[in-house]
Amino acid sequence: MAASIRCHCQGNPECKLCFGKKFYPYQPGPRGWMPFRCPTCQGARNLPGSPNIETPCFTCAGTGGIDPANPPFAKGWWGALRVGWKAFFGGG
Repeated sequence: MAASIRCHCQGNPECKLCFGKKFYPYQPGPRGWMPFRCPTCQGARNLPGSPNIETPCFTCAGTGGIDPANPPFAKGWWGALRVGWKAFFGGG
């Protein structure tokens, strides 16, 4: 079952994961929802090209990896609804 996952880049066209579409497709494997290396920074946690200035990667939020089981919350009351749902009913 393929899923459309919200990307941390918030629609940045330089993102190599969603290419600015805000969502990327993900197919869970036999082991489930597995984290993978960030395609924009290649796991380096900082954007390439500026060696003197460390700029955190916008795709992985500076972590070096993407965890599809823990996507960012939506903005507005939809995000608040998700937080409340997880607080009362549990979940990832």
